[in-house]
Amino acid sequence: MEATADEAMINANRHLLKDDELVIVMAKMQADRFSGGYRLSIQQVWDLPSARCRFGKFLRVSVNGRAPEVARLVKDFPPQREMTEQGELFRGLSVRLKLERRGDKVAAAAELLLGEQAKFFPSDAALSSWIAQADQGKAEIVYEINVALTPIKLIFGTETDF
Repeated sequence: MEATADEAMINANRHLLKDDELVIVMAKMQADRFSGGYRLSIQQVWDLPSARCRFGKFLRVSVNGRAPEVARLVKDFPPQREMTEQGELFRGLSVRLKLERRGDKVAAAAELLLGEQAKFFPSDAALSSWIAQADQGKAEIVYEINVALTPIKLIFGTETDF
């Protein structure tokens, strides 16, 4: 299948387009009358961390008895600032801490949504740091995609997003 992009799209995303580098694209599929197959017309391009920001809802981090160093992680991996037509935008993911307790015939679970100050940019290094501090290494980005007006929740482990 062939993918095409106009010159403006290529120039705007040249920094992302490298040999053997993963990119995530939003594209329109069209019939290719010449080959009889299909081709993609690329409309938007993201690197993996930016795609995590765009499509991820939050990072869920399991904590049972030991809280991660949230302040340090946010300081080390702050959200990225971007100027848009609407003003300044901070790109990052929010964090939810998940606590579970189990006992004889009883169990309890809770999720604590941390505030805007706890947003971070989900680079590979940032996710590795969150995983290292999570209970049993359980940290995952939760995605929600709406298809045909029906919300579908997808959860990808942070090691193999997409």
